[in-house]
Amino acid sequence: MTDETDGDEQRQPFPDSLCHRCAAPPQYIRTERSTFIRCPILKRYPPQPVRDCEAFVPVPQGERRA
Repeated sequence: MTDETDGDEQRQPFPDSLCHRCAAPPQYIRTERSTFIRCPILKRYPPQPVRDCEAFVPVPQGERRA
């Protein structure tokens, strides 16, 4: 199992998920056959793609996550 953050939008799993646009940087857990996205606020792995989230905080405009 590998923990990594991937800034490349084309390689992001579930590209329409809110997780990729959240100010709380998600943790990507990749296995040989699956990718899971862990939310640092909720401290769980929400079913993907997330389209509505009570904990969502948008990344401030003009700011990019590494």
